[in-house]
Amino acid sequence: MEGHKLMKPGSLVKKSLLCMALLGVLSWSFPTENANALSMVQDPTPVTKPDGEAKQEAKQEAKQDPIPVDDVLGGSDLGIPSSDPAALEVIARYIEAVGGQESMGAIADRVERFRNKKIDPTQEHIMKMSRFLKRTGEGTLMIREEWQLPGLGLTKNNEPLNFTQVYDGEKAWVKAMGAVSPLAGKTLIVFVWDKHIDDFFVSFQENGYTATLKGDGFVRDKPCKLVELKSFAGNQVLTYAFSEEDGLLLRKAWREGQPPAVVTKEVFFADYAQIRFSDDRNRWIKTATSKKIFEDGELSLEVNYDEITLNAGVSSTVFGRPEGRSFAEVTRDRDAARAKAAAAEGEAVGDAEKPVWEKPKPKPVWEKPKPKPVPVPKPDPKLDPKPKPDLKPKPDPKPDPKPKPDPKLGLDGC
Repeated sequence: MEGHKLMKPGSLVKKSLLCMALLGVLSWSFPTENANALSMVQDPTPVTKPDGEAKQEAKQEAKQDPIPVDDVLGGSDLGIPSSDPAALEVIARYIEAVGGQESMGAIADRVERFRNKKIDPTQEHIMKMSRFLKRTGEGTLMIREEWQLPGLGLTKNNEPLNFTQVYDGEKAWVKAMGAVSPLAGKTLIVFVWDKHIDDFFVSFQENGYTATLKGDGFVRDKPCKLVELKSFAGNQVLTYAFSEEDGLLLRKAWREGQPPAVVTKEVFFADYAQIRFSDDRNRWIKTATSKKIFEDGELSLEVNYDEITLNAGVSSTVFGRPEGRSFAEVTRDRDAARAKAAAAEGEAVGDAEKPVWEKPKPKPVWEKPKPKPVPVPKPDPKLDPKPKPDLKPKPDPKPDPKPKPDPKLGLDGC
C-alpha cells in the first residue's frame, strides 16, 4: 500500500510576484523543520589508562577553568536561559504520543495532500495542495509544493491557477502560468522557513527556542498543560497547550503585528490519525488531520488532510527544476507573436485584447484645480425711510352748490 488514506470524521505576472502575493494571502504555514532533537547523547566507552597517565591528565584538567554548561548554547554572557525541565517533560510526552523519537528520525520522505479553505466575511476560497518532502544524504530537506488556486479573475475564462514551488536543497524555482523563474530572496526564505518532515518539537531547542511551563489550563473543556516557547532573539513567543489526557497538542497561540494593529492568532489541532510507514507497517506516527486557524477569535482558515504517505520512495528528481520555459522566453515569444499579428492586421493590438494581468494601469491625470470665482458682494438692502407726516392743514370740503332732493319729499321739496 503506497499511501494512507485518511477518512474524514466529522497572467503571467512579472517574476510571478502576483501569485506569490496570492499564495501568501490564501495559504497558511505551520512551523516545520527536519532536524532531530531531544535525543539522548551517549557517553563514549571509557578507555582504561595507567594510574600515572590518569593522575597527570587530572592535574592538567584541574589547572583549566571549567566551561559553563550554558556556553554550549552560545555562552551564559548572552543571557540564553535553559529550558524548564518541567516543560521538557511535557514536550517529551508529546513526542512519545505522536510516535517517538526513533520513528520521527526514520522518516525519509513524506507526501501530504490537503485542502485549504480561506474564509472571508463574504465568500470562501478552496485551494488544493500537494506537498513533497525528502531528506538528502546530508540531512538537507528538499521541498516541493503544488498548489491549485482559484482563478479570481486573473485568467480570461477564470480557470484555476496551477502554482509550483521547488527547493532542491541549494536552488529553488517557481512555476506559474507556464513560466519558470528562480526563487530567491525573501520569497525563498518564506517558502523554506519552518517546514518539517517530522515534527516541530523534535528540533525546537536546536533552532534556538527555550521552553517554559506556564501552568494548567483548559482548551475546549479539556484540561491541558501550557508551555511557552520563546525564540533566541525574543521576537517570537508561542504558547502551546498539550492535553493532560493523552499528551497530544491541542492549540498553538501567538500574536503578530505592531501596536495598535496587533492580531491574536490561534491554531486548533484535531482528528489525530495513526499513519503507518509504507516500508515498515509496524512503525507509525500520529498527526492532526484537521486544523482551524482563528484571527482575533474569528475563523480564518480550515486545513483538512486527505492523504499522508511516509517512506513511499519519492524520487529525488521530483525536486528538480519544473518543466517549462523561462519567464524571459515566454515574454519574448508572446511579444513577437503580438507584433506579428498587429503587422498582419495593420493596426496595433488594443488594450482590450490584452489579458487582465497585462493591461497597463491608467496613468493618473493631474489637473490644476480651477480657480473659484470671486464672489461679488451683494449691496446691503436700504430700508425705505418712513414717510414724513403732512403738517399742512387740510382744507374743508367744498359744499355741494346744488343740494340733492330728498326722495321722501315731493318734487318741490314740500
